[in-house]
Amino acid sequence: MGCLSIKSVCKGTALLICVILQGLNAQTVTAAPATTSSPSTESQTSAPSNVQAAPATTSSPSTESQTSAPTTAPATTSSPSTESQTTAPSTAPATISSPSTESQTSAPSTAPATTSSSSTESQTSIPTTAPATTSSPSTESETSTPSTSATTSSQTSATPRPNAIENLTVTEISSSFVLLKWDKQLEMGSSFKVQWTADETYGNVTVTVTNVTVAGLIAGVNYTFCITVVVADTSTEPVCISAWTKPDVIRDLNVTEITTSSVFLTWNEPAGNRSFFQINWTDDKTYSHVTTNNPWYNITDLTAGVNYTFIITAVAADKSTEGESVVTSKYTKPDVIMNLTADDITTSSVLLNWTKPNGQSFRYRVEYEDKNVMTENTSIKINNLTPGAQYTFRVFAVAADHVTEGRANQISLYTKPDVIRNFTVSKITTSSMFLTWAEPFGNRSFFKLNWTDENLDLNRNAMETNNTSYDITDLTAGVNYTFCITAVAADQSTEGETVCISNYTRPNVVSLAVSEITSSSVFMTWDEPVGNRSFFKVQWADDKTDATTNTSYHITDLTAGVNYTFCITAVAADQSTKGETVCISQFTI
Repeated sequence: MGCLSIKSVCKGTALLICVILQGLNAQTVTAAPATTSSPSTESQTSAPSNVQAAPATTSSPSTESQTSAPTTAPATTSSPSTESQTTAPSTAPATISSPSTESQTSAPSTAPATTSSSSTESQTSIPTTAPATTSSPSTESETSTPSTSATTSSQTSATPRPNAIENLTVTEISSSFVLLKWDKQLEMGSSFKVQWTADETYGNVTVTVTNVTVAGLIAGVNYTFCITVVVADTSTEPVCISAWTKPDVIRDLNVTEITTSSVFLTWNEPAGNRSFFQINWTDDKTYSHVTTNNPWYNITDLTAGVNYTFIITAVAADKSTEGESVVTSKYTKPDVIMNLTADDITTSSVLLNWTKPNGQSFRYRVEYEDKNVMTENTSIKINNLTPGAQYTFRVFAVAADHVTEGRANQISLYTKPDVIRNFTVSKITTSSMFLTWAEPFGNRSFFKLNWTDENLDLNRNAMETNNTSYDITDLTAGVNYTFCITAVAADQSTEGETVCISNYTRPNVVSLAVSEITSSSVFMTWDEPVGNRSFFKVQWADDKTDATTNTSYHITDLTAGVNYTFCITAVAADQSTKGETVCISQFTI
């Protein structure tokens, strides 16, 4: 900047000696700065000089100021946040530094002037040989006179970037929430930011623990969960994981249209999303499955009378995430019984027999009228029925749940009518008889009446009547007839027990004549009656009788001149049924 004269040097030297001699108690440093200070600012300034002088000091409560004469030492200004050093042009560099940037600028000077702060350090040198210094709590400024070098520096400090989390996993999944866990030692002042997205939905939460339950999600949706570590104004790259929420459970599962080999399943859609439904069914021996997009399915090719368990699960679009299953069990209907027959039908009972159906059955229910009878056998005897009544017996095969029944096989029949009572024959003539009887117990439709003699087939004479009496005519005299009456049910084929009675018609009358009359005897003759007879009963006097099979009889031992009455009666073979008696009176000579 120019050369100092000898005169100036001498004046500075003299002044310095004077100061030393006059103030031994003063604090003086060679090339020390003159300082002015206050609570907020400390300022140090040096004037250009080639002479070193002791400092002069001025202080106050808020400001301290120190000023020194020109010297070759640097001038410096500093504060807690900024330190500024300025160096006049010199051959040495000037530097500015900060945590992120450090810059240096050089100007011609022989000694540096420096300015510094927490974020920037600046150094500037000016041509001088002694510093002047000003300082304060927030700023320290140092300025030096020009020299052959100057340096400026600045430094800025940034927060270091944290490390990302590790081992992010989904440990629990439901239809509405997931539980996330990860590994990371959380540092002071840091946190985890959890974000999740799916389609057009988005959510986030900040936590300070290494697990979080994300709730309120939609069932059956693919969510992406990302976690970053946040420290101050910086964060890590996100660590992400994708997971499907479970589809929700189906609703209102019903099993309908149950047959011997199929069932029809219906249900309502679950809340949320799903891709398809998986249906599984088993009878504990076989296992089958199928998938469907519809909320219904008809399952076929099942076995009759078997208990099947049906399991329906909604599946997400990843084809692996399944919701909670809904389970129901149903029996298929047992098949129909075969070869149902009715045997041993009586007036009050019947024996039913059948063959076991195809498939499985546990027991059988027999239904008739308003009654039900259960059996585990393939036959049953039904008692306490009404005679002559029609019954329809329906036999069902029943599954092991005691509820599911197959289709009925049925048979209709009439029990036998009961036997007629008090059957009698009256008004017997040579050609007719009158039959009467009492109604049987129970029901009947009509009576079947048959009769015959010894020489005719019973069924040749048959007739029907709704009455409880009948007059049979056109019979042959002296013949034994058998009369049979049977109560018949309304099917006109089921008959009760037949009741029969036999009786002779009366033999017919004879034509009697008396000849060869003497004083003690007569000779009787007569014609053979029409019809049959067994023998003839001959009677005379009051107590004289005899029997003969001939058509004549000689009576002796009579009294002369007496009027006798002679009678002939044809008698049937039962020896009790008699024809009409024919008599004639005659005197002996």
